[in-house]
Amino acid sequence: MPLLCISLLALLLLPPSLSCNSTKSAGEIIKDYDGIVQVDLNNTRRDITTLLQNSRTACRTQDYHLPNCMAQGINLVSTLSTLTCKMRHLGLPLTDRLTEFVLYSICCSCREKPTKEPKVKLKKRTATGQRRNEQRRIKKENRKLCRANAMLSNMTECYQILKAQSPET
Repeated sequence: MPLLCISLLALLLLPPSLSCNSTKSAGEIIKDYDGIVQVDLNNTRRDITTLLQNSRTACRTQDYHLPNCMAQGINLVSTLSTLTCKMRHLGLPLTDRLTEFVLYSICCSCREKPTKEPKVKLKKRTATGQRRNEQRRIKKENRKLCRANAMLSNMTECYQILKAQSPET
């Protein structure tokens, strides 16, 4: 029974500890968005779309279980922070600059992902195995690009809602 109580307590306390408590006003965030973030958001989206088109990959319109800004009572800054941190953890160099700008503009930071120890495998390499691994790597990279594209759409939506709600614009 005590183990169950501890587990439930951890689940209740976990979401608030992961949220961003930014003290920046919506007007200041929108000013940063209009100045820097919007341009970088559009450039990143264009670059990702180009890469996906070049690889002839069509992203499925599947639900990536990403935070949404359309729900009632959502803290938009916290949602932006969550989306940005998820994007940062994808490990795509294309999105590094954007994630830094967004996190700086909303005055939040991401928890670092714990590093894993590398697994050492002794395996005979064959040409077929190398081709298969390359295909897997490309497929995984394309899935990450599709996920990043969905995150960019959600981030744009959050900024637009924030801009509409901001009295200073």
